[in-house]
Amino acid sequence: MMHAKVTAAVSPVVVALLWQLRDEPLAACLCMAALAGLATWCVVPAATATFKRAGLSGADLAKPGRPVLAESMGVAAATIYLAATFLFIPLQFRSQLAAPSRHAFPFERLGQYLSALLSLQSMVFLGFADDVIDLRWRYKLLLPTIASIPVLVVYYVGHGVTHVVLPVFMRGWFATNTVDLGALYYVYMGLMAVFCTNAINILAGINGVEVGQSLVIAVSIIAKDIANINSSNPEAGYCHLFSLYLLLPFVAVSLALYYWNVYPARVFVGDTYCYFAGMTFAVCGILGHFSKTLLLLFVPQIFNFVYSAPQIFGLVPCPRHRLPKMVVESSIPAGLVAKLQRAVDADSAAACDSGFEAAPGSRHPAPATGLDALHRTISTAMLSFSKTERPAGPRPRRPSAHAAAYLVPSRAALAGSRPLGLLIVRLYEQLGIADVERDAHGAMVSVNNLTLLNLVLVQCRRLTEAQLNNRILLIQLANSALAFIIRYQLSNVFY
Repeated sequence: MMHAKVTAAVSPVVVALLWQLRDEPLAACLCMAALAGLATWCVVPAATATFKRAGLSGADLAKPGRPVLAESMGVAAATIYLAATFLFIPLQFRSQLAAPSRHAFPFERLGQYLSALLSLQSMVFLGFADDVIDLRWRYKLLLPTIASIPVLVVYYVGHGVTHVVLPVFMRGWFATNTVDLGALYYVYMGLMAVFCTNAINILAGINGVEVGQSLVIAVSIIAKDIANINSSNPEAGYCHLFSLYLLLPFVAVSLALYYWNVYPARVFVGDTYCYFAGMTFAVCGILGHFSKTLLLLFVPQIFNFVYSAPQIFGLVPCPRHRLPKMVVESSIPAGLVAKLQRAVDADSAAACDSGFEAAPGSRHPAPATGLDALHRTISTAMLSFSKTERPAGPRPRRPSAHAAAYLVPSRAALAGSRPLGLLIVRLYEQLGIADVERDAHGAMVSVNNLTLLNLVLVQCRRLTEAQLNNRILLIQLANSALAFIIRYQLSNVFY
């Protein structure tokens, strides 16, 4: 296998670099991240059969034939990530450990790092439990709050700031530039942890979209950290360095997992990866002191949550699977199919009129059914495509005999909807962000499932699975660019 050969060739080089750069924490973290990515690249395909034998598998509903793939493979990437971050602890504090005195050891920074890993480990456990036993939503909201407690306690002990700067137009109302939120600020950060862990899980359902959006967000945060790492304030500089320590290995394992999960996926990442990724971002935002910037990067996820709210809260019927619907289109021209169908109908009618029935032991078989005849005729037509005479010159691409699969918006019936739900759906229709089906009397019958994936398909009508994933990633990239413009250009207008 190519990935095994590449890993065997590159790993010794990375280990040698790690040994040479062991006194430079950031460079050592980069080498450790590379090793974690290579390990994930090899472990994921090797563990596929084991996961299937354990019953951790599911059908890919967006593909013809619905192939069965291994699920919960995010736990492999998360486990390797945790191993890499644990091994990085002595490298991060190598210079302080070598010092003769322990009084100058940065216990506060060690506490921050360990609390972050404890919260991440808790979320990996929750995600894997959800993949195995399908937890109820109440637990998905409660457990992230509990998992964020170590981070919030360390934030409090480290004299975490709880005041917010007011926009210019609001300062006259309060006669001050800042407002101290006190305990409400910790409630806000706890809710942010809950939102981040569930937001990525809600915007899911097609190959590559969970890992892809996480990669775009992570790379955006890394770009921000690199731009601000040489801050004149040493504490602010360390916050960005701390974020890099957590995100570099995350990007490495996510890239390796994306290789196996992007269309056509060989594995599913499961809820484990979604919760693991969301808590990674929440921990970086809280302990890195950039929670507001993090929320700007999550605008597509925030929109998806608000847009989905009528179904999430039961105002509109919510099917178990809201992922887009697959439609298969034959590669044979529609006119040819209609002509072949007419020929088959004529054959069937002639057979019925003759009343022919093969005698036992006769060499003449009974006439085929209409479906069998259609299949035989289409197969003959497909064969004729491949045997058609072609002019001399460069050989053109042969017409594909496989049917093309596209995704279209899936729909939910509006029967049994609450009045408020119907009002929201009507508002969505007027805003042009919902495709509502009405009966002959003008009453609303159904609407597209309220997710960002289906909304993109409402606007584009139909896309392949790979195209839909690319559209979502482009939206995420555009949002990151807009977030940086707001954060670094427009913030001076408001603050």
